[in-house]
This record gives sequence, C-alpha cells and structure tokens, in this order.
Amino acid sequence: MERIETDPDLPRTYLVQEKNDVKINFQVNFRNLAKDIITVTNDKPYSFWQCNTLITQVPPHNVVVDFSSPNIAKPFHVGHLRSTILGNFIANLHAAFGHQVTRINYLGDWGTQFGLLKYGYDSKNMKESDLEGNAIDKLFEVYVWANQRAAEDPNIYNIAREIFSKIEKGDREELETWKLFRRVSIDDLKKIYFRLNVNFDEFHGESMYNATICNEVLQEMERKSLLQLMDDGRKVYQVNAKQRVTVVKSDGSSIYLTRDVAGAVDRYKRYKFTKMYYVVDNSQTDHFHALFDILKNLGKEWAKSLEHVKFGRILGMSTRKGNAVFLRDLLNEAQGIMKKNQLNTSTTRENELCSSHTADIVAVSAVFIGDMKQRRQKDYVFSWNKALQNQGDTGVKLQYVHCRLVSLEENCGVQYTNNVDISCLSEAEAQNIIREIARYLYYRFDEILMDSYKEMEPCILVNYLFKLCGTINRALKTLKVKSSPKEVAEARLALFTAARHTLAAGMNILGLRPLRKM
Repeated sequence: MERIETDPDLPRTYLVQEKNDVKINFQVNFRNLAKDIITVTNDKPYSFWQCNTLITQVPPHNVVVDFSSPNIAKPFHVGHLRSTILGNFIANLHAAFGHQVTRINYLGDWGTQFGLLKYGYDSKNMKESDLEGNAIDKLFEVYVWANQRAAEDPNIYNIAREIFSKIEKGDREELETWKLFRRVSIDDLKKIYFRLNVNFDEFHGESMYNATICNEVLQEMERKSLLQLMDDGRKVYQVNAKQRVTVVKSDGSSIYLTRDVAGAVDRYKRYKFTKMYYVVDNSQTDHFHALFDILKNLGKEWAKSLEHVKFGRILGMSTRKGNAVFLRDLLNEAQGIMKKNQLNTSTTRENELCSSHTADIVAVSAVFIGDMKQRRQKDYVFSWNKALQNQGDTGVKLQYVHCRLVSLEENCGVQYTNNVDISCLSEAEAQNIIREIARYLYYRFDEILMDSYKEMEPCILVNYLFKLCGTINRALKTLKVKSSPKEVAEARLALFTAARHTLAAGMNILGLRPLRKM
C-alpha cells in the first residue's frame, strides 16, 4: 500500500495492488480512520475484528475440527505436536469468525497393542493403586517390557491377541482394565493440553466403532456394490484406476479406514456439521482421498463438507543432547532455558515468584511460533537456537512486545480515555501503527485473517504480528507518553492500547497466552 497525500487534515489517497494486478485508488480521511480504529479496538478488545464487513458476510457454520490424536497409555510424542498446534489454530480462527466449533481428539485407543499392554500389566501383578503418581510412564515401561518379552517369545503375541479379542467381545474384567488405561491416559493428556493452552470438547477414539458398528457400514457398502472380494479373502474398495484400498482383512476384521467411515457417519448424526476438518499430516493424503470417496459413493451429501488439512513434518525436534523425546521433555527443557534467561534479566526480583510459570508460557510460545511461521505443508528443521532467541521473529518477541505495552499502560502516569485529540498523532510512527491496525481491522483484512481463514495458514497471521511488533517498537522509541503534555500522552496511550489489543487478539487466535509481565 503506497500513501500519496501527507497532510493529516486532508483525505489520504492510497494505491492498492490487488492480486489480479488491478490497481485501485481510494481516499480515506486519516483522522476519521484513526478515531474509528482507536474507539472500536479499545471498546471491543475481544471482538473488534468482527466489525469488519468481510467477517459478517461469512455465514455461520457448525464446524468440527479433528486434531492431535495421540495414542493412549504412552507419553505424548512430539510427532503429534504439529497437528495439535495447527488444529487448535483452525478451531480458534473459526470461533473468531463466529462459527460454532466442536473440537474432537480422536485417540488411538484400540488394537492388539492393548492386549500386549494388559499381558505385561498382569505379568507384573499390577493393580490400579500401582499407577498412582506417574501412571503413563509406568504403563509405558510395562508396554516396552512386554514388547521385549514378545521379541524373545513370539507366542506372547498370540496371548496378546487373545486378550484383545476378549476386550472386543466385552469381557468384563479385561474391559475394565482397558477403561482404566484410557482414563489415566486422558487425565495425563489434559495436563499437557493445559500447558499448551489447548482445549477439547470431546475425547473420542477408535474404540467407539467396534465390529458391530463397522459391519453396518460394510453392509451398506455391499448393498451399493462398492466392495470387491479378492482371492485371499480381503474385501477392497476401488478408489480410482491407480488406487485400491483394503476395507476388510482376510480374517474378516475391519481396519482403520472402516472405522473412519463409521466415525464420519456418526459425527454427522451427532453434530450436523456444515464443515469438518481432519488435521493430519501429508502422509495420510491417500487415506483421506479414499475415505471421502467412499462416503460420496455411499450417497452422503455432506461428504463434500469434509476437508483434510495436511501438513509437513518437523525434522530434528529433540533435546539439545539429541535424544528423541516426548513433548513433556521438550517443553521442560525449553522452560529451563527460558527461566535461566529470565533470571539473568534486570527484573529478576520482581518476577522471581512467577518465573517458572512465566518461563513455561514463553517456552510454549517459542515452540508454537517456531512452527506456525512456516508454511504448513512444508517440512522444516526445528532449531532450538532460533526458536528461543530473544531477538528476531520468534514467539519470545511477541510476548516481549505485549509485556512492554502492558508496562507502558501501568507506568505512564496518565489514565486511559478514548476521547482523545487525534491531531496529537501526527508523527509518522503513530500513523504507521494506525495503518497496521487498519490492515487488521478494515481495508486489507483479506491479506490477514481472511487469507488465514481461506488457506488455513497461521503463518499469514504470524507474519502480520511480526510486522506489527516492529512498527510498535519503532514508535516506542520516539512517541514518549510519560514525559509528554497530557493531551499528547492520552492520545499516544490510546494508540498503544489499541496496538496491544490487536497484538493480543492475534496471539489468542494463534493459541498463545499473552503475558502481562516477563
């Protein structure tokens, strides 16, 4: 956007380069613009963007977002992190647009591995009280031990299959133990999600779609002649000339795809969604292509409302010692680094009591933004040095600028009012902030939230917030509040408050907790 006029008393002429190379000239009265932005942003800090007509023109949807999906009875692996970060952003973004959003965590809670876990649990004569204190680590140790035993004695796999068969058939004792594994797993996961500032409305799982439910789907596919019987006893579905997928194994049991078909049908009955997103990595593209095609050929009109939001892999995400880690270990190390950095600052005494909590929020922000500033479909190499540095475009920077603005509000010596003299904001630095907020609120909004919404790309919003922070930092160097005349100080405070609300709104949509002090 190029500004032509410079007199703040005159309408401003802007030259806009549109995506289709069409140039549009329009005029805006800068003082009116500044007044509107300061008033709307500060009066409605949690919803000011909804004043934009582009937002109000988007019809409300009933949206389901399926994301994260870790396995139970194991610590949360970093392999599920990107789905968690991206899915949370998508859910937050749709909620910001006024949609009704249901967040589902579809757990890996079914399969022969739970027969193997139960074998180890029984072999060690464990009971529920033995899991107190650190249930997930203890269950994982048992699972690893059972796997090692099975490697030495293959017959143990047969025992595990027999145990899981009992679970499938509803054997009371076996099923109760499996329910215990699931319950303590969800309790542990909730602690991780709280730390990440991620919430779910429902914890679903593969276990919801047992053989009886899957058989209903298979019978419908048979009636519509969608299945082919192979010589080895498998039943397959022909997606296209190049892709054929197994739907029923040779022993008659269902597979993950069958349960996903049943799950989609069940979710539509439950939620009557107008859009459902599966936030799963690129490697599952063929799986979702097959899933959507099956549902379409089953005559499900709502199949066209399903979307696979795919993403690339995170490479090199480990501790600094190079160990493959669980998310808890990664976050603990990041927290330790940030706490050490915090204790080396000049405000250590003031923040000593909350340093661990603050350091953890900054560490999570660093990991989140390190991921979200990438294009989601690209693989990228995670770097501790880049993610945790205080300078440059990082999550640390966003938190720092937000805290700096809070400190200004608390220590500037004037009270906030939105009835300010806009003529006091004549400096270029002040006008640059107005323009950046205007991009978020009014004129080039499609470049930010709207494009993020259309493309499911958090990096669009992240890059905008980096630019906004740069503009704020430059303004803070020259636009003093505390030492200025009252009218000037009030105008500048109102401007910086609007900037903070804009920054905080973007951070919240990205899933960050904006700090007030660090």
